[in-house]
Amino acid sequence: MLPADIFHRYLDIRGVDNVFICGSDVHGTPLALEALERDMPVEKLKEENHEKVKDVLERFNLDFSIYSDTHSDYNRKQTHDMFVELYCNGFIKENTQEMAYSETDGRFLPDRYVEGDCHECGETARGDQCDECGTLLEPQELVNPYSTISGATDIEFKETTHLFLDLPQFKENLEEWLENAETKPVPDSSYKEVQNAIEETEQRAITRDIDWGFSIPVERVNNRIENEDLDVPKLDSSVYGEKVLYVWFDAPIGYIGFTRELFQDNEEWKDYWINDRSDVYYSIGKDNTIFHTVIWPSMLMGASTEEEQYSLPHYEFIQQYLMAEDAQFSKSKGTGLSTEDALEMYPTDYWRFYLARNIPRNHDTKFSWNDLEKEINNTLNDTVGNFVNRTLSLTEQWFDNKVPVADLETRDEEVISEAEEIVKEYQKQFDDHNLKEALDKSIELARLGDRYLSEEEPWNNEDRRNETIHVAVRLIRALGVTLYPFTPETSEKIGEMLNTEIHTEEGFNELLDPLLGGIESGHELGEREILFEKIDVEDKQEEEEDNMENVYNTDTVSFEDFQDMKIRVGEVLTVEDHPNADRLYKVKIDVGETELQTCAGLKNHYEPEELEGKKVVVLANLEPAELRGEKSECMMLAAEDEEDNVALLQPEKDMKTGSKVK
Repeated sequence: MLPADIFHRYLDIRGVDNVFICGSDVHGTPLALEALERDMPVEKLKEENHEKVKDVLERFNLDFSIYSDTHSDYNRKQTHDMFVELYCNGFIKENTQEMAYSETDGRFLPDRYVEGDCHECGETARGDQCDECGTLLEPQELVNPYSTISGATDIEFKETTHLFLDLPQFKENLEEWLENAETKPVPDSSYKEVQNAIEETEQRAITRDIDWGFSIPVERVNNRIENEDLDVPKLDSSVYGEKVLYVWFDAPIGYIGFTRELFQDNEEWKDYWINDRSDVYYSIGKDNTIFHTVIWPSMLMGASTEEEQYSLPHYEFIQQYLMAEDAQFSKSKGTGLSTEDALEMYPTDYWRFYLARNIPRNHDTKFSWNDLEKEINNTLNDTVGNFVNRTLSLTEQWFDNKVPVADLETRDEEVISEAEEIVKEYQKQFDDHNLKEALDKSIELARLGDRYLSEEEPWNNEDRRNETIHVAVRLIRALGVTLYPFTPETSEKIGEMLNTEIHTEEGFNELLDPLLGGIESGHELGEREILFEKIDVEDKQEEEEDNMENVYNTDTVSFEDFQDMKIRVGEVLTVEDHPNADRLYKVKIDVGETELQTCAGLKNHYEPEELEGKKVVVLANLEPAELRGEKSECMMLAAEDEEDNVALLQPEKDMKTGSKVK
């Protein structure tokens, strides 16, 4: 979201009419599952989460024109409008597909309602993706699948009928859009991926068998078909009256739905979406590349009419990942730093500045505490803050806090000309979609000013003092304006210290003459304040590491619950290959009072002869389950490291079979 905000604020200081649109994508299965687990209405949970997210984004100073959510009535209307056009234009087809079905749950289970073991790495994975190794999955590929609703393992795959978006029909138009020499809609780093995705695109399901989501406008479609005598089949209400539209279908439509909401559904929303009246920019993570460059443009084309064409993406800022010590940020795993915690540590502009300097545009980049300290202390404080403070303190000291009258000489004019060239290059970098490089140009203004002061030495050169300070104050004005997209609070403070305003209204282009902007001889300045303070990340880093360690104390079990677990020393009696699973053994274990059977994923780690006779630690009162047709009624405890090495837990001494583990 930050690159989008930066670009939006740049357009603001250029005086360009723009709206900045975003919202919460709320029709996903994780929300529905959490609502089930917490036994609360999903709409209530949606609203709670939405408000939490809004609060964090406001604290991060993201200047949305509107931040809504995809469950809004405006988005419902827009989603139904586009569905009807796509269907009636022949771009939606009916197909059957195999989906997971649970007799226990009495329902089909969408991909995220199914979990199991990843067939690639063996870790627990969802039915659409393994977060551990990144493999994209189908539920059929999971080993030992089970329902995330009930935990039932009676998963079978049955045919069910769904509607599919016929993406191959758009290949030619997508290729033409991608090759647009004027706009070049995707960055070079993503071009090949998008090109291949267009070539390999297939039909994609847009309906699903759950309750949470927008209904399918069956009656509206059928009336349209009948009234206009269209050559497309009517929808069967007995089939599609119980299904909903897939979350990915209505989520991107939210961009338009939110715009309609912003303008209360008057015709003004069309100025931003219809018939290329506006350029539409997107800012996304690389995991959403295919949705925004293949699927979403296809939806826009297919839902267009002869009179009203939806505008295709003009340009897409596609970010790679910012990694936490070479791993993806994950709150559940305690990896990295949450935005909430970050904002408690340091001011928002510190984080905006650091992240803007490290936008992962071409490749993944790594968050580093030392880099954070270096950027804030050496660049933001010593370069930007020091130049501003030094200049304004000298203005207070020598000129009663007023811009001195100056008779500019050749050197002064050269510095102003150099600054103007930097501002032109700043604009060019933005126009070329290079946000990091634009920030570099803003910092270059501070370096120019600092160098100019050091060369002129006004503290030793009273004859040139007026001219030097006059020019330096004007450079601060340019610095404040050009920093605005990146560090808006800092820019506003600079404006207050200069007793000027950062104009963001339509039609007022701050960059036409940023070195003047009300800064003339005799202009009275405001009250000076220190912009930044140096940081020492050592304490914060240790604190965060402690927090990451304490993640184990966030989802706790009571001592009584622990006592209910019967953990015993067991002895492996027999080991056989599982008849229906390549990675599993069928193991019989003596736990003292009885013999129990488990299905264990140890084939890649132990030979049968290594296990037979081994003393192991066993959870003996595990709820029985059936794994691939075989009973599993206990669990051997094991440790696993980051290199996927697995070791069964064993008692240090030769303990009697059945001994209690406390």
